[in-house]
Amino acid sequence: MVPYCTPNGSLSLDPKGEDGGIQGAEQFAKNIGLLYVLIGFLTIPLSCFVLFVFTRPHLFKHSCYKIMSLNTIMDIVNLTNGCLFTGVFSIQNIHHCNSGVWVNYFVHYILVCWLSYCAASMVLALNRMLEFANKHLSDFLFTGKRAYFWFFAVFTYGFTATFFCPHKFYFYNTYGGHWAIFSDNDRTNMLLVINNFFKPAFLAFAYAVMLFFMYRRLRTSEGAKISSFQVKVSIQALATAILADCGSIGYVVISSVSFAPAIANYAGFIGELLWISLHAGTGVIYLTMNSAVKQRLKSTFCAAPQISPSEITNSEY
Repeated sequence: MVPYCTPNGSLSLDPKGEDGGIQGAEQFAKNIGLLYVLIGFLTIPLSCFVLFVFTRPHLFKHSCYKIMSLNTIMDIVNLTNGCLFTGVFSIQNIHHCNSGVWVNYFVHYILVCWLSYCAASMVLALNRMLEFANKHLSDFLFTGKRAYFWFFAVFTYGFTATFFCPHKFYFYNTYGGHWAIFSDNDRTNMLLVINNFFKPAFLAFAYAVMLFFMYRRLRTSEGAKISSFQVKVSIQALATAILADCGSIGYVVISSVSFAPAIANYAGFIGELLWISLHAGTGVIYLTMNSAVKQRLKSTFCAAPQISPSEITNSEY
């Protein structure tokens, strides 16, 4: 028998399907699905707009904007997965027990995207840390086309960590509105636990080191050599990292802590919203903090005077 399914083809939260399956939550699932789709239609265009701005030649020539573009691409992909696909699965009641094993394989793709995003956020943190801690090493690792190596590293991590994880069993819980990243013999998938703890720890360490060296250099004669562009971009990256850490830690807590039944029924839904919020919030951060994004938005919707790339450079993005 297929794990997490009952003999009659109902979705179960028991690996052996001995809990009788989930019944009577179809309308709740549809409501969740409609909410996810609505959020997707509101947030994905914003991230696409940010990506459009970041990939303009006068910005994309900077290695930090190449990596920020990669992070934004992963935001868009994960928003699509977390809002649109998730919403359709809940509305149509699609799960592996009634629709086939392809649903399990599809969740593998979902996890690849999440792990790749985690790797991309850590690469951005490394880039920002080295910019102030060791500029020569930063230039060696990221300058010019070397930045594209990290694109390969990010997706290699996502694919490798997903497909070489032992005893994995992934499925979609239509009634809880979340992707269940379990193992075939237990609900705990250690790959996801380790990743979701390591990423926040690495981001916290990297940005703490960045702030230390940034402060130290600004307090000395070396401060005159620091571009305000690098400072502002680094603060924006720090803001997105704080949001990502809050979302990831919240997701881990929701997934790991035992709640009362009345709350436990909504735990997956809350965790999914946290996942969505960290990807959607990144676009909002850039919209409010990045001068190039704000200017492009004004020129698009408010007929504001166009600013040349050189003028944007002087405003330090």
